[in-house]
Amino acid sequence: MKITVVGLGAYGIALARIFNENDNKVVMYTKFKDEADIVKLKRENINVFKGVKIPKEINITTDLEESMENSKIIVLAVPMSAVREMSKKISKYLTEDQVICIVSKGIEPKTNKLMSQVVFEETGSENICMISGPSFASEIYAESEAGFIVASESLSAQACVKVCLENSRIVANISKDIVGVQLAATSKNIFAIILGMLDGMKKSDSTRAAVLTCLVNDMRMIVELLGGKPQTVFTYAGIGDMLLTCMSSKSRNYTFGKYLGEGFTSEEALSKMNTKTVEGLYSLQSIYDMLKNIKVEVKSIEMIYNVIYENIKVDNVLRYVKR
Repeated sequence: MKITVVGLGAYGIALARIFNENDNKVVMYTKFKDEADIVKLKRENINVFKGVKIPKEINITTDLEESMENSKIIVLAVPMSAVREMSKKISKYLTEDQVICIVSKGIEPKTNKLMSQVVFEETGSENICMISGPSFASEIYAESEAGFIVASESLSAQACVKVCLENSRIVANISKDIVGVQLAATSKNIFAIILGMLDGMKKSDSTRAAVLTCLVNDMRMIVELLGGKPQTVFTYAGIGDMLLTCMSSKSRNYTFGKYLGEGFTSEEALSKMNTKTVEGLYSLQSIYDMLKNIKVEVKSIEMIYNVIYENIKVDNVLRYVKR
């Protein structure tokens, strides 16, 4: 089966390697000619993960139409901020039977739309799918076992992606709750900031465990209040992804939170990390606004919003988030 991966970032490369392992014909698209030329030459994206080779069977191209021709699955592995623009571009060449698979996590600023909603608006596709789960790209490169959720309201789209993704080390469960999967994936990035903050404040493991317990409950509330199914929290997309992101310094969200806990401002933390991509930071405003619109207060969201945007100092996080 032919699969097109749009984007040459870390996660796109990780998925492309899995699809290639599973004997699919994989092509990776980038709009940047310089990037494509270097990757073709070196068979790695040195700006993403130096030393991680892209198999020679995977074609690299800057021709979007050619890359999508006869593909069954179009994987959108671009930053959240580029999803709408890229959806517009692929809509020109998209056929009715092609599956759009989203891996970008977050909520579009200002519109407060989930990525699946953004893609549907621009493409009108009925075959939109979301991949989520506890998986760092670096560990997928290292051939670790991993579990994913493949979420779609289309049963055929679910089955198609599951078949192409699953193998002896990758488990792919299916779900129809594409809304809940996205809300869980988005909120866990915010919660990772809170757990990182506890690390920066040198809080004990006992405190971290107590706060994490409260955050699981808050994730369930957010998912249910905003249109998802509460049971989705207890899947790879929920607690699974949350445990990984909230407990690891490999997470940008966690690292950002750690700097906050050490006393740095948001701007200082981003500067120290040398990145503008902290998904939880940019999703926080959207989740906060969405909850305000339905007149519901989720304690953890209120607390971290006040820390980041109102410069309120918090010493005992548990007292702020306890139920």
